Amino acid sequence: MATSFGNGMVASAFSVAYRFPNMFRNLLAEGTLSQSFMPIFSDYEKIGREDARQMTGVVLSFLFFFLSCIVAVFWVLAGKFLPDLVGGSNEYGKLVVDLSLILFFLIATASLSSIFMSISNSKHNYFVPSLSPIILNLSYLSVFLFAFPIVQNIEKRVYILAYGIVGGGVLQLLVQAWYVGRLGLFPILRLDLNHPALKKIFSLMLPAALGGSFYQLGLLVDIFLANYVQNQDPNIRAVVSLDYAQRLVQLPTGIIGVAIATTILPTLLETKKMGKKEEIPNEIASALTFGLFLTIPASFGLIILGDSVLNAIYLGGRWTLESTAQAVLPLALYSLAIPFYSCNKILISSYYAFQDTKTPLRMQLIAFVMNLVLAICFLGILRHSSIALASAIGSAITTILLIYHLKSHDVRFALDAFGKRILFLLFPLLGLGIWLFLIGLWRDPARDAWTERGYLLLGIGPGIGIYFFLAYFLKLPEFMGLWNRIQSKIRKRNP
Repeated sequence: MATSFGNGMVASAFSVAYRFPNMFRNLLAEGTLSQSFMPIFSDYEKIGREDARQMTGVVLSFLFFFLSCIVAVFWVLAGKFLPDLVGGSNEYGKLVVDLSLILFFLIATASLSSIFMSISNSKHNYFVPSLSPIILNLSYLSVFLFAFPIVQNIEKRVYILAYGIVGGGVLQLLVQAWYVGRLGLFPILRLDLNHPALKKIFSLMLPAALGGSFYQLGLLVDIFLANYVQNQDPNIRAVVSLDYAQRLVQLPTGIIGVAIATTILPTLLETKKMGKKEEIPNEIASALTFGLFLTIPASFGLIILGDSVLNAIYLGGRWTLESTAQAVLPLALYSLAIPFYSCNKILISSYYAFQDTKTPLRMQLIAFVMNLVLAICFLGILRHSSIALASAIGSAITTILLIYHLKSHDVRFALDAFGKRILFLLFPLLGLGIWLFLIGLWRDPARDAWTERGYLLLGIGPGIGIYFFLAYFLKLPEFMGLWNRIQSKIRKRNP
């Protein structure tokens, strides 16, 4: 993306256009819908497999009808409100509209896929559901590898990319549906608006969707604030700088935060079902500290070696050193929030285990208002970087509020023990931080991507070694659990 489009008009138009379907996809597919659906599916499966299949068929049929209406309304209205909303030239506005109309189909494929994925997850089958984002990424790569060498025009390229992504979304849905069929749980499709499961799911989902919508709406507001900064000063490529910085931050959050949040929900549901409620505080605390153990180093690395990371991944073609310079500060500020993003995903999943979607809603409303106010306050000083700083502060406060309000479900951490576990993380982090800082001092400003990749290998490889060695030396439970797991896998392969 970076080398093909740089951070100019076409790249900005794609970033803005992709926000609309991505907002709905994240809102419906990657959280509220699947997590609200899973407890209901679990309850129906206790009654019988056929009941669960019928209930799932009703939900899918209703979703298909509802999402088709949303897509149709967007198609009718997009051309009327989007150009005024994004500003800029007529050419820019038209490109945003055209790309939005193509990409908006993603909300249907992703939302329907999420139902199939949650069925698989409820049976503790995680591998095939985890392929879903990989399939979508492969659709990107196929376009880059096979279509772009043939098509040189930058605007034609972006249209081909949009169609390729939608094709990946369709393939994503087909794979997840096929796997659920293999499990013998394929839904019995039937539209029944009076089915009691619909009311139950949407009573759970509505507060969760509203809560999630504040976060997603926050991201949408961020992109339009960046668009405003860019329209005021075209030399600041604010939209793409923020978008590409956030992509890097999403990598550790997606790998670690989403993975732990996905697995903790069925784990907590099972603990509740077995009547072992007293174990829940420790399970949540362990998930949080394990998430922090893996995400704080990522935060350190992106803050200290941020320009090397940007150059190593993006530099070349239409992405220049000036493009990197405009994205460094947003990346560093977004990186502060990586541990909190992951903790929030874990904590919200924990609330869903109690079928409580209202508390996260209130917390996310507070975070949304705070983000908006802080971003506008710092806009004059930090320009587009103010948006990243506001996001970091808001996510940290959300984490604190979510932990505090767990007491409403009789989940009370032993705060001294929890704090002690976090405190012990400081020692390996100190070793990692010193090493990365020395690499940052030693490196010369690079002029090519391969030199930067060399610096990164030198920083990351030994840095991981230092971090894990100190964790092993201190016998940190977060590392020892991981280490014992690896050893048991090796013993099974080499008895």
